[in-house]
Amino acid sequence: MSLPPRLGAIGFVNALPVMMGFEWPRSLVGGQLVMAAPSVLNRALLSGELDASPVSSACYLRHQTDLLLIPGLSVSSPGAVESVLFISRHPIEAGTSLPHVIPVPDDSETSIALLRQLLRERAGCDLDARMRVYPAADYAEVLQEFGCALIIGDRALSASETSFAQAPWHVCDLSSWWKRRTGLPFVFAVWAARRDFARQQPQACEAIAQALRTSRDAFFRDEALFEQGVALASKRIGLPPTRIRHYYRRSLTYDLMDAHYQALTRFADWIGAETGPFLTLTDACARCYDAAGV
Repeated sequence: MSLPPRLGAIGFVNALPVMMGFEWPRSLVGGQLVMAAPSVLNRALLSGELDASPVSSACYLRHQTDLLLIPGLSVSSPGAVESVLFISRHPIEAGTSLPHVIPVPDDSETSIALLRQLLRERAGCDLDARMRVYPAADYAEVLQEFGCALIIGDRALSASETSFAQAPWHVCDLSSWWKRRTGLPFVFAVWAARRDFARQQPQACEAIAQALRTSRDAFFRDEALFEQGVALASKRIGLPPTRIRHYYRRSLTYDLMDAHYQALTRFADWIGAETGPFLTLTDACARCYDAAGV
């Protein structure tokens, strides 16, 4: 007997356009939705506590043998993302200005990997020994104590409206740096399913994937739904609706096309992850049907 599927959801407003109108497919009665930070979802998907979930691109690239991409979905940025920021008292244009302690939040993986590469290029060597994980909610205290910090998600959006985004502080948008460096969009997260789940319940996997894409499309097509999402995000993190509209329509994209696959391949090279052809849920389900004679 098939168990109800367990689906993860990112607890930041950047994922709201995909989840705002999400409805469980009627065929999947009793499905469970788990909302958490990206790092928590990563661990839950890999451990089998979730069947499908958004997962950070770094985690996906390092664990492709266990996961299948849900096609057509990502959380990406074509340029400045505004919610993945390295804030410091001194610019990081040269290795000599890099601090001895580099605080990174406990709710990130991909952004830390991206920062690691930026710092490696600036300093000419790895600075992993300087990185210190801090509780994400404590970013303001950490900035004051150490003079720098990586901040992601809702907290980064909020911080960009505070004195930390003004002189004498320096703000580096990591997605902007990536775009200047590669000419590609940056993929922060993808949606993926466990391979064993896709093999055992291919129809459930396909139904979830379609429901997610339908929800995303409705958010951007239905102006009333879009404005409801803007109002919800504005209330949740205390930013004006105009800022949220810009964030959803200009800073982020939610598809997964050729340029995004190129970006994933480039990022995989940077973090030392082996990549072959990106196997999607659609590919795997087709194989399951063929094997079953469907």
